[in-house]
Amino acid sequence: MKAAESGNVMFYILIAVALLAALSYAVAMGSRASVQNLTTDRQRLLASEIVEYADTVKRAVQQLRLRGVAFNTLEFDDPALTGYANANCAAGDCMIFDPAGGAIVFKSASADALTAPSSWAFIANNEIELVGTTTGDAAGADLLMVQPNVIREVCAMINDLLDVANPSGDPPVDTSLDTTAPFTGAAAYAQTVGDEASSAALAGRTAGCFREGAAAYYFYEVLIAR
Repeated sequence: MKAAESGNVMFYILIAVALLAALSYAVAMGSRASVQNLTTDRQRLLASEIVEYADTVKRAVQQLRLRGVAFNTLEFDDPALTGYANANCAAGDCMIFDPAGGAIVFKSASADALTAPSSWAFIANNEIELVGTTTGDAAGADLLMVQPNVIREVCAMINDLLDVANPSGDPPVDTSLDTTAPFTGAAAYAQTVGDEASSAALAGRTAGCFREGAAAYYFYEVLIAR
């Protein structure tokens, strides 16, 4: 083989190698982008599931209220929950998770949306700032549905879906939330959410997600504003 021909062959081989490397890089970057997009899509799906289920429960509560079920007789008892039996509720028609009442099937949030296993909480010992009447006592305590231990990214996505601001890209921060008392018919007052500069984005919002101090992220839905 002549030297010129040998040089041409090597030239074409180098071009082929360069093209193959460029193609491999493009495929790798495309795969990486696809994984990132799937991750974002998954976060949006998990956020949507939480928001939609809470809305479903809220509508059931509203329907029972329209049927004349009193605030203090609402019951959230279910085999999957502990401590929600309400002595004021004598039949299924005041139970949210009963076919005769709200007819809602209790469903836990996906484990993929949580940092640790945890169930929904139904509480009436906190106020949301500027929702209902903010009185700082039991008379103004809102009935809330709360999901603890939400993953930060899912929490932020929830706020995006609800048009709640995420300051600097992170969910709002509030130092006050009390989830220790399951609702069994009586309201109390412990904390107000959304009354701090770091959580002002939650003021007046009937649903949102935030970080409690340095601890976990919480989603809440106001079932009854008071």
